[in-house]
Amino acid sequence: MSVVLRLALIAFAVFLSREFCSAEDAASTARKGGQGAAEAAGSPAAKAVPEAADDTPSPDEKAIQDAAVSFVDAYNAKDAAAITALFDAGARLEEADGTMTVGAEAIQEAFAAEFEAEPTAEIGLDMTSLRLITPDIAIEEGATEFYPDGETLTSRGRYLVVHQKKDGVWRMISARSIEKTVVSNYEYLRNLEWLVGDWIDEDATEVVQTTFRWDEGRNFLLQEFQVVRGAEVLLKGTQRIGWDPQKKQFRSWVFDSRGGFGASSWVQSDDAWVVTTTGVSSDGTNKSETRTLVPGQDRIHVLVSNRLTGGEAQADLEFTMVRRPPSPVASNAPAAPVVP
Repeated sequence: MSVVLRLALIAFAVFLSREFCSAEDAASTARKGGQGAAEAAGSPAAKAVPEAADDTPSPDEKAIQDAAVSFVDAYNAKDAAAITALFDAGARLEEADGTMTVGAEAIQEAFAAEFEAEPTAEIGLDMTSLRLITPDIAIEEGATEFYPDGETLTSRGRYLVVHQKKDGVWRMISARSIEKTVVSNYEYLRNLEWLVGDWIDEDATEVVQTTFRWDEGRNFLLQEFQVVRGAEVLLKGTQRIGWDPQKKQFRSWVFDSRGGFGASSWVQSDDAWVVTTTGVSSDGTNKSETRTLVPGQDRIHVLVSNRLTGGEAQADLEFTMVRRPPSPVASNAPAAPVVP
């Protein structure tokens, strides 16, 4: 499921009314839909605790707030059926780009797919307005926060929901995502989370050891590598992988201990990632290559093609990186650092 669809599906969700909820109510219901947040200020939901208000909600307002808490409970429990019960049978969800999801069955299928794709995601929500237009129609507006790993805030959104009261029960009949703002590049970079960890590739004479980790703000993936022969370290280097908001793609920059450097662009192609790199070695020789990375269970298959050194074509390379500790891997060549 796309990032846009995923966020559109959660952007309509509601939490507590800043206008109608007391500070005590907010503290008791803010964390993950009512599990007690006063002691958990670092949690996603706690970051969205509404400000206290003196107004006491009416029974109808309280019913909508309770339904909102139920939504948060169900979302964080990954319970698509419980979420669907909060919607009218003919409810409509509208994305910011106009894409519609209509009907309870389609809504449940969409959330089930969302939870399968995002098993650790959590949301923080802040209702900024709740208006009873008629005795059986209410309009709610607010803001959302999205934490794909349960901890890291990556985006905020705005939403509008229309509630209708039928047979004494308030349910959502229309929900619209208005906008989304990305606040951390982890929103994009988490697609490369499979790289995180320690990796090794070896042949009869050399071993390449690689570690990928997040920087402090998860706005970059950091790589450290070294090529070892026996007890001798032949080469060391670092790479920084980030998101280019202008080109809308991943880019990376690599530097080695001999003075060489390179720059790469990353593009996903089905289950593989294609990394195109140009660089300059320490002696001034131009280099370029294309790497195709196919991630698997604790291994990455790598094909290096289109290799040019000083304008001269070089043979393709193919090898497999495995997570440490390594199992024996048949490899034609060691996993040389990207370039140079």
